[in-house]
Amino acid sequence: MKPTIMVTTRTVYGNAVIYPACDQSRVFAALAGTKTLTLQSLKKIKALGYEITERLDPSPLDALKAMP
Repeated sequence: MKPTIMVTTRTVYGNAVIYPACDQSRVFAALAGTKTLTLQSLKKIKALGYEITERLDPSPLDALKAMP
């Protein structure tokens, strides 16, 4: 089983930004000296043998669906 890191993607000012979503991914971001991860850094992390999964945050509209 490959080691796995989790990230989440958000849109900030119209740009997709990848944020770390677990302790290991935060360590990689700290090593890079950033708060976010770039596609280049994710490629290097993947080359180290890590699997990358994306955590999907619930949409604000999901709260409306739950209302009667």
